[in-house]
Amino acid sequence: MKYSLKEQISQLEVPNLSHYKKFTPLFIKEAAKGLNWTQWDKNVFDDYFEKARNSVAYLGQGVMRPKQKEAVKKNWMRLAPHLQAIAKSQDKPLWEEYAQVRQIVKESTEDNMQIATNRMLACLQPKLLCTEVDLKKVNELIGYIQTYTDIKLPHYDKEKWESASYTLLELFHQLFPDRDALDFAYIPWKLLELFKEKEKKEIVTYWLISSNDSIFRLEDCLNESQYVDWQSSFSPKEGDVVFIYRTKPTQRVCYMMEVVAINIPYRKTINDIKYWGEKHSPKGETNPDEPYHRLKLLKKTTSQALQLRELQKHGMKGVPQGPRKLLGNLLEYILNVFEPNQTFFDEIPNPETVFEGAKKEIIVNRYERNREAREKCIAAHGCKCAACGMDFEKVYGEIGRGFIHVHHIVPLSSIGEEYELDPINDLIPVCPNCHAMLHRKDPPYDVNALKELGKF
Repeated sequence: MKYSLKEQISQLEVPNLSHYKKFTPLFIKEAAKGLNWTQWDKNVFDDYFEKARNSVAYLGQGVMRPKQKEAVKKNWMRLAPHLQAIAKSQDKPLWEEYAQVRQIVKESTEDNMQIATNRMLACLQPKLLCTEVDLKKVNELIGYIQTYTDIKLPHYDKEKWESASYTLLELFHQLFPDRDALDFAYIPWKLLELFKEKEKKEIVTYWLISSNDSIFRLEDCLNESQYVDWQSSFSPKEGDVVFIYRTKPTQRVCYMMEVVAINIPYRKTINDIKYWGEKHSPKGETNPDEPYHRLKLLKKTTSQALQLRELQKHGMKGVPQGPRKLLGNLLEYILNVFEPNQTFFDEIPNPETVFEGAKKEIIVNRYERNREAREKCIAAHGCKCAACGMDFEKVYGEIGRGFIHVHHIVPLSSIGEEYELDPINDLIPVCPNCHAMLHRKDPPYDVNALKELGKF
């Protein structure tokens, strides 16, 4: 589902920004003087380095530890000219000055201090977004924006917080041209929370339930209608997928269905009384408000690959009876029977064994089937190969648009079923050639190492 970003931002709860909006101009004013820290207004300096409540830290960011503060103070005169230049240039970004500040902090503290440095820069230059100072989170938010809204952000340097941060602020200014830059301070982290909540609601859960033909003739029902109302013995949400296992004598999964409505009272369900066995009747007859879920048929299969003995080989424990959620290898096995050609990722554990004459073996796991993860990866990184720079659309025109492989930076063999995939940091777009080269050793080559080998 695509959302209006402007509408989403307009719905965000606005925190109290008064301390921050009062403090930031004072910090900029002192920095613009280019003075030693001992000559600063003591209250302003203390508020930033000691109290840290009126600065960006007030909005949830970390601060420098005492040892690091003292190291920065000792090197203040190295920092002062760069802080002054940034403070005096409020209308445009000064990329080189940001880099110099970062380098000095790193050298003086023997620590990258990325978040604390970002915080300092954001206080000096409100055109840099002041709250989401973590590069990973900024890129994550941009990925959400490009996945869930129709907005396409211009190219920015995904490896630099300043570039990502400035790009986001420019976008917010386009949406709300009358607002001051300081008014946007809360938006990134609030917006990130909002999109994560939406994502949780949109993630599909897969269920397995069983049907007994002697109780309800499901096959006859689905031959006449695409829909069936199921007693609420499990708790799906709309959009979830349900696989139905038919008990003896069939003993296999036969149907793939989608949940299209939940908690329908029995009195409003489809009239399917003719499909019930002679000795059975709907329990809802005694309770007209008993909840049912409406399922829509997506696909049928007669494949013997979904017989009980085959399911048990792929992770099924016991015999399907009550409803259960499907995960891992069993889910992927069942999905691959219903959708044999739907391989959404391109990760190949051992490329050299895949193509042998006419034989093509495609190994799929649950991480590779996450379409949204692939979309977020491409939204964040683009369709250009991260190793050689290949852009299929530029080379092949229209037929190459959107074509790219997605490589797991974290090898699939090393992650477990409970691993939570980070589409922006765990995945990277690469062309098929570079993808094959990455897997020439186990564990795979690092993309930067491959770039060195290929002299790209």
